[in-house]
Amino acid sequence: MQNMFHTAYYVVKKEKPFTDFPDLVQLNSRTGSNMTNCYLSDKACLRFTIDIYNVEREQLLSDLKNAGYISVMIDGATDTGNLENEIVYVKFFNKERGVVQSFLGIEDVKHAHADGVLSAVQTVFEKAGLDNWKEKVVFLCADGAAVNLGKRNGVAAKLKEEIGHLLAIHCVAHRLELGLVDSIKENQRLKQLQEVLQYLHQQYHYSPKALRELRMLADAMEEKVLKPTNLKGARWLPYIHKATQILCNSYAIFVAHFEDQVSPERTTRPSPAVMGRAKNILHYLKSHTNVQFMHFLLDTLDFLKALSLQFQQDSLTPGEAVQYIEACLNGLTELCLEPGEQQRKMLADAMNGTYRGVELKNTTTDTLATDRKKITDMLTKHIESRLGDLLSTESIVQTFSALDHNVWPKLDNSDESKEAFVLHGRANIESLCHHYQSILVREGTTVTEVLGVYRLYKIWARMRNGPLRDTLLEILQR
Repeated sequence: MQNMFHTAYYVVKKEKPFTDFPDLVQLNSRTGSNMTNCYLSDKACLRFTIDIYNVEREQLLSDLKNAGYISVMIDGATDTGNLENEIVYVKFFNKERGVVQSFLGIEDVKHAHADGVLSAVQTVFEKAGLDNWKEKVVFLCADGAAVNLGKRNGVAAKLKEEIGHLLAIHCVAHRLELGLVDSIKENQRLKQLQEVLQYLHQQYHYSPKALRELRMLADAMEEKVLKPTNLKGARWLPYIHKATQILCNSYAIFVAHFEDQVSPERTTRPSPAVMGRAKNILHYLKSHTNVQFMHFLLDTLDFLKALSLQFQQDSLTPGEAVQYIEACLNGLTELCLEPGEQQRKMLADAMNGTYRGVELKNTTTDTLATDRKKITDMLTKHIESRLGDLLSTESIVQTFSALDHNVWPKLDNSDESKEAFVLHGRANIESLCHHYQSILVREGTTVTEVLGVYRLYKIWARMRNGPLRDTLLEILQR
């Protein structure tokens, strides 16, 4: 029976249909696994799945009730009936399992205002048997919709009326994408390239004939081509990076296909509308400046995509988020000063005015220095604007850096280093104590006691290497 449960778990984990279950059981039997001859149906897989869910759910709720403090993440969703729902995730520390992040529940939103969303969140916790969840929650994360983070009547504002120490943050991955959207709105070159990428997706997504021709052409040229992707997704930034990467990697194939579409020798002529769009795209793709700009943007998106994926890590800490932001901004500054890897390769391959067999128009030795500076400065401005609260030294999030031994002053035998080490972080810890004063009072702890523990922590942690997360887990799991 254990192998049957494992097979059912695989079906659900890989998002396979339940009807695959009987065939997988038979396959396991043929490879020597000990499988029972009963329960060989999709209905049995459903029952196994429900049993697995109940066991996992029971463990989650038990750990959640024993957790000292929890963080909550909420997000809106629309089901197939076009009805609004609210999804609730929780994150907490368990001594045996470490940091646990899990889906808690989803609930219908009766009214699409802050009270309605908050009521849905309350219902999720009540169904989980956590009526006292507001006593444990210390952190709330949501997207930037006014219903969630509105200063006066948002969900966070209403919760802060009951939970004074609640720290509410707009999802950093979402804010990063909004920073790029702000930049695209301001720059015509970015708008133009976005329109090209959107057209490529529509052309090959809604026309099987066009996609078939593209792949046949790639086979004839002995190259590989991927279907142009949509620019929209759960995390939009990696999608636009992939779309740009596909265009740059398969540049010659796309040009050849559009040339074929506008050729007067073509047997079946496209409609005038398709012909017109194909000519415009072809004109864009044959410009030396535009091709160079595509590769410059790909260099830029490499940094932004990396930052987006780092923001999506379950293990992300506030200190790491700040470090990742600063590293990304430094990368953008490098692109402002000199061309990136993709742009350099493109310029080297197009020295004679031909790039991947395509004769470019308006060939120039200009490396887009002005455009590079304009766009990188604009991106930096909008990223800092969207994520400024994390970078500000006055932010409560920044005060957590007092715990990060990787940024402490180096301690040597000089009096100056000892003084800097002793004083470092003290003001931040006092700020944290002030912010979480209600918790300290409830736990019967004073600021003096917290500072004393912090001094011991600094002595112990200063010899540690590695990320802050590992250091804190080592302490908490003792």
